[in-house]
Amino acid sequence: MKEEESEELPSSSPASRGMHDLESAIAIARAKFARFGRSLDRVVQADLTIEVMGLLALITRAQGFHNGALQAVESDNPYAAFPLVRCYAENAAVLLWVLEHPHDIGRVSAIAQQDQRFAVGRLIANAAKRAPGFKDVYEQLSEFTHPVASGFTQPFRAASDADGGFSWSSIPSFGSDDDKILACFWLVELTEMHANVWPRAYRGAMKTGEIVGALSSPLMQVPAREKDESSR
Repeated sequence: MKEEESEELPSSSPASRGMHDLESAIAIARAKFARFGRSLDRVVQADLTIEVMGLLALITRAQGFHNGALQAVESDNPYAAFPLVRCYAENAAVLLWVLEHPHDIGRVSAIAQQDQRFAVGRLIANAAKRAPGFKDVYEQLSEFTHPVASGFTQPFRAASDADGGFSWSSIPSFGSDDDKILACFWLVELTEMHANVWPRAYRGAMKTGEIVGALSSPLMQVPAREKDESSR
């Protein structure tokens, strides 16, 4: 029996990634995704199959989740950042599934019947088996995303006076740069998972699918800001 390949996550720590402060963490996360986008030009051909269309749609979702999460970090909004990182993780989980079951990409289609659509729990369980560390990261993201302890205490701070009171703010805030850097670190780890799995899923889809058309536009559009930072 062939041993399954493992997609390691996480592999290190923010500091080992060169994330010594928030500015460097954001720049590294943005540059990592930009490099992933450029790498697709070496993989994707003009021919389109239904499976390839589904995989390209996952790239669009990945870019939306990744860039949205970074913008939320920069805006000091953990209530947007962590849920988007969680969506990015689920996108990676779909890729891990499709890598083994290329024809299942149709299950993410808007026209898929309800009983044909992916059960998120099953995707996460498969990703946790294939990628050591994935389950722990996903559970931490879910802890903040759901209305439980992490989100409950986030708006409160101990008052600076001697009365032992608390201050509350309706304006979202991370509270410290450490959590922002952690969000950037998770983005980098998940981008590496996308970069490792997506090309293999694509090659599998090209072998099994029927060509239905051709690409006539550039593969991936990267904002000028990301191009500048990724070249540093």
